[in-house]
Amino acid sequence: MVIVAVLAFSVAGLAVLMEHGRTLEEGRRTAARLSQLLEEQTARTFQAVDLTLTGMVEAPAVVPDLKDHDPAFRAALQRRRETLPFVRALFIVGADGFITHDTDYPTTPRVSLADRPYFRVHQTDPHVGLHIGRPLMSRSVDHWFISLSRRMSDPNGRFGGVAVAAVEPRYFEQLYRKLELGEGDSIALFHRDGTLLSRTPYLDDRIGASFADTPLFSRELPAAPHGSFRTASRLDQGRRVVSYRSVEGTPLVVAVELSETALLAGWRRTAIGAFVGAAVTVALVCMVLVLVARSARQRQEVSERLAQAQKLEALGRMTGGIAHDFNNVLNVVATNLQALRRTAQVPLVPLEAATRAVRQGTTLAAQLLTFARRQDLALTSVQPNELVSALVPMLEQAAGPSVDITTHLGRNVWPCVAEHSQLDAAILNLVLNARDAMPQGKGEIRISTENCPPGARLRPDVANGDYVRLTVADNGAGMPGDVLRRATEPFYTTKGAGVGTGLGLSQIYGFMRQAGGELEIESTVGLGTSVHLYFRRATEAPRGATQPVAS
Repeated sequence: MVIVAVLAFSVAGLAVLMEHGRTLEEGRRTAARLSQLLEEQTARTFQAVDLTLTGMVEAPAVVPDLKDHDPAFRAALQRRRETLPFVRALFIVGADGFITHDTDYPTTPRVSLADRPYFRVHQTDPHVGLHIGRPLMSRSVDHWFISLSRRMSDPNGRFGGVAVAAVEPRYFEQLYRKLELGEGDSIALFHRDGTLLSRTPYLDDRIGASFADTPLFSRELPAAPHGSFRTASRLDQGRRVVSYRSVEGTPLVVAVELSETALLAGWRRTAIGAFVGAAVTVALVCMVLVLVARSARQRQEVSERLAQAQKLEALGRMTGGIAHDFNNVLNVVATNLQALRRTAQVPLVPLEAATRAVRQGTTLAAQLLTFARRQDLALTSVQPNELVSALVPMLEQAAGPSVDITTHLGRNVWPCVAEHSQLDAAILNLVLNARDAMPQGKGEIRISTENCPPGARLRPDVANGDYVRLTVADNGAGMPGDVLRRATEPFYTTKGAGVGTGLGLSQIYGFMRQAGGELEIESTVGLGTSVHLYFRRATEAPRGATQPVAS
């Protein structure tokens, strides 16, 4: 009996010890997934603000006689701010340190901002690009804000002021709170120098405080841009499993801390149950059965938590992908509104382009707010040649100056069945993918349209009939066969870990199938990739449609 009891307690102790390590490892993996998700979300957020700041910096060049607090320009800034829920205000500070344009006008205080760090940085160093500052207390609303700024130059290249976006730390706290962390867990956003920018649970009196002496900044971050470790919390009692990641392209760091007490709660129950079972029962078989049952329950609890984290990761990636498209569409709004003000005598073309861009932005915003909820497509008759022609200016801006975009639009191309905003987003996604596949960022993207009558080459499972083919082709690196076979799988990306969301092609594939069409990809390593979108021919032409000449 003594031998059985000793054996039972020995087996129980070994199992408990192994389970302890496994539980902590599961916690580390969960924290790592959450930190990667938040890093991508944060990067997308600040990219959206930077695109807006870039448009603000270019405004004086487009409208050189722009007056201080111009109502039309302020209205444009206010519309941009409404699409950026994380931005409290957008404003421009002149070279003299006083605000010249502000979404808060006319409540803008008449005070000099020449002493603000973001002003001094750009005033003294013309080579600073996007500057992300430490938290500051607003002089107008008595709230913390994080400044994102870019330098403005006058026509002679001299310092002309600063374009600033005031980002609310509370936005990140509200975003983090939606993840429903366990008791004792926390998420924080830091400046790379250790300054706390935002946290949940929120601690207003610690915003702007320095944590440079903590292990995260004194030991871990200098060694690697991302990682996980265990430490004692400086703000909360007890030990934590910490996972951190540097936010790409910014001086920011996101950190996820999971309480070891909460992580090991199930393990403690298992341990107690194992030793109590060993004490009560001397039968080795009974003791093993208790351990297995307790261990199974604990694994189920950990698996459920892990599944929830994975679900959040997937939803966050979806949000990041939509936000990326959303930011590109908004650039059209700024460009066309500025053109409208300069050419008021012939307002229809820029007004129509701006209205279409706003409508597209509204659609993407709805997708962003509802995350991944599936919505029915509003299929209509669309003229592909007109749609591509209208998109070219935005596509050229998105692709960048090193990539040439050419169009080859067929004559008398039929109208096709599609949803306008989804098709816009699909073409933009394909152009961005093609741009990313270019060696050294240089190359050519060709967009073409043509009719495909019955008998044209399609997949065997596609119904026979009239189709319109829209092709986006590039001369980039191309894809090998094993990558090509998985290209439309959700979350599969060829851009490397932490870069792409892996949802672009899968979303386009789903859209095409819902529209009754098909997606086909041809790719050769070293020669490039062609993505063909096949749309059903519409039975009636779109209202007001005109047939553009092939280019």
